Amino acid sequence: LDQELDAVVGGWTDPRGSREFFGALLLGLYDDGELRYIGSAGSGFSVETQQRLWPRLQDLRTSKSPFVEEPDTRERAYYTRPELVARVRFGNWTEDRRLRQPRYLGLHEDHNPRDCTFESQMKPSRPISNEIEKRSQANPGPQSKRVRRNSIARHRAAAFESEDDERIEKELSRGTTEELFVEVDGRELRLTNLNKVYFPESGYRKRDLLAYYLWAAPMILPFLKDRPLVLRRYPNGIDGAPFFQKDAGKGTPEWVRTAAIGSESGRHKGGAVRYIVANDRPTLLYLSNLGCIDHNPWSSRYDDQDHPDYAFFDLDPSEGATFPDVIQFSRLLVNVLERLHFRVYPKTSGATGFHIYVPLEPRYTFEQVRLFVQGIADLVANEHPGVLTSERTVTKRARGSIYIDAHQNSRGQSLACVYSVRAHRHAPISTPVRVDELRGALKPDRWNLKTIRGRIQKVGDLWADFWDHRQKLESIFTGGNIVA
Repeated sequence: LDQELDAVVGGWTDPRGSREFFGALLLGLYDDGELRYIGSAGSGFSVETQQRLWPRLQDLRTSKSPFVEEPDTRERAYYTRPELVARVRFGNWTEDRRLRQPRYLGLHEDHNPRDCTFESQMKPSRPISNEIEKRSQANPGPQSKRVRRNSIARHRAAAFESEDDERIEKELSRGTTEELFVEVDGRELRLTNLNKVYFPESGYRKRDLLAYYLWAAPMILPFLKDRPLVLRRYPNGIDGAPFFQKDAGKGTPEWVRTAAIGSESGRHKGGAVRYIVANDRPTLLYLSNLGCIDHNPWSSRYDDQDHPDYAFFDLDPSEGATFPDVIQFSRLLVNVLERLHFRVYPKTSGATGFHIYVPLEPRYTFEQVRLFVQGIADLVANEHPGVLTSERTVTKRARGSIYIDAHQNSRGQSLACVYSVRAHRHAPISTPVRVDELRGALKPDRWNLKTIRGRIQKVGDLWADFWDHRQKLESIFTGGNIVA
């Protein structure tokens, strides 16, 4: 029966055969303050894993062995300072306290090597990966608020390699462990507090959110790529106090891309803010693990901040306006835009409002885009008076009116992107809709963490061709006015 433990990395051996970087990692455990060699792990490494580990081993290289006794290895041994902790799977212990058939699973970045002792690690344990598979079969769906936790889940973490995407998603969706150490696209992630309930009414946990974003990444990442993100973090779920974060902060992993952008206000005034840019799945999961339920990008990219590549109409209902009212007005807006030969992309906001996007060539200033949005809104308001309001102050708006804030189309402003989960009851998702679906029967939370997969399976990704249809604005303006 396979077992798992945490061991200190004390060096490596020369590679054999086709390997390029190293053959095996030298492992040890502390015994009365002395690091004793327990064997070498020569399997479990992909080429990508070796490429990532190699620079770290070189940085820690030392001429002196950290082990109290020199390891007896077939290949030449090289040593490191004992600062890395590896998770290892093995068959059993030999009589001289060596591991049989050790296999590397991953690094534990937050573990103290001094905690890796014979006393703590030689206790027999069931392999966590087997525990996960059994519990996955026994737990077919999201749990309720009362989450069961066991000692293994609290104190141990399951480890996966990059080829195990399906297993990672399965464990996130159905598992019970508190932590996972996973490798996604060559990046190692520690996913924590997985059983914390983020949506109390529905019982959805943090792990359900992470499972969704792992699955939805191919659809959402094209709308995050190269865009500064304004983080809104909900570390205690939707009932806790959220907070905004712009600067990446000191603890951000080195592999997370950031963009330094000058700040003209706030505590960074006169300096630069390091915005996170989510161009890949590991970064998307890293942000979701921080408690970012939704993801809010700029409408321009960090390398061309003054020219947005889409315009958006954010319909905000005033008190007394129903969601069918919002949908009706959305249809009026879409009709005008299509009359002007624009290709439009509508989506639910995941709340009471509604969003309509128009992809653009990145050649227009924000002022020009605002003029376009306001001009279209005025055109619809003139044709259908009494519905649209220009009052920005919520309390001063006419009851039952709908507000379109053209000024949100500004540098540095953000909006929850398509396929983003929203921090509302039932975990609604900002979901693309077809124009012919803009009817009164549409509900704001129709698509959520439970129903979104069925929606995509039925209609596909309705925004998949968004970036193939960047459009120009010149043809609709005459003397500064929009001509319908």
